[in-house]
Amino acid sequence: MLFEISGASLGLEDVRFTEDKIACTIHSEHAPHGYFLKGRMAVSIQAFCDRCLIVFGSEKDIPFSILLTSDPDLVHNDENDVIYYTEQEEAVDISPILAENIILNCPLKTLCTVDCKGLCSSCGCNKNEQDCNCTQGSFESRWDALKNIK
Repeated sequence: MLFEISGASLGLEDVRFTEDKIACTIHSEHAPHGYFLKGRMAVSIQAFCDRCLIVFGSEKDIPFSILLTSDPDLVHNDENDVIYYTEQEEAVDISPILAENIILNCPLKTLCTVDCKGLCSSCGCNKNEQDCNCTQGSFESRWDALKNIK
């Protein structure tokens, strides 16, 4: 089954989406005491490069699996994301687990490219876009005195 959800509906204040629509594919399998939901999300995230500070878009294909169960003993399962439901419920909200999977797939350090050169520590120019004439170590630092210790 293919469906779309709104990125804004997930309530993730720290994640900026380049497109609000998140395309999801999902299928279900019968499991003891419930169902396994397995699928993927196509997410477009806006990020800042930690080296050169530019804004760039990042496409992520995030897999997920959820165990829907009516057995309360399976709720505290460390191997799967689990949602407890009762037979009287007509719908189950899986959005908290989808939001958690998006957060877990955001890297701690984001780079626009693997070989990003970053900013010049002297003049601040983006070394990916231009070469600067600064020489390494041309600025004075209060730590320069430590270089003379033998």
